[in-house]
Amino acid sequence: MGLDVHKQSCHATVLDERGEVVLQRRMPNGPEALGEFLGELKPAGVAMEATYAWEPVYEQLERMGLEVHLAHPTKTRVIADARLKTDVRDSEALARLLQLNWLPRPTCPRRRSGS
Repeated sequence: MGLDVHKQSCHATVLDERGEVVLQRRMPNGPEALGEFLGELKPAGVAMEATYAWEPVYEQLERMGLEVHLAHPTKTRVIADARLKTDVRDSEALARLLQLNWLPRPTCPRRRSGS
């Protein structure tokens, strides 16, 4: 799953094993919305960029038992260089990069103390 995270909302794209899009949705940030969206879905992993709003969403997904992968935002060139940049395309690109194991990882993401 790729998750394009913003301050108030995020957009998710879920791919199947063949790389086909099975679900895309925009939702508000928050534990209820994420829990409702995921429902019975158990993605193999979740990719999201390490931008200013990543920490609360990352921590919620971890509490839900999901493997969360952070992408280095400036190195995720497929997203940064996109001519038509939308939340849908960004979340799908993150999902594809994770599926292909091509996700550029940050060297040392900031974490709150105690995490």
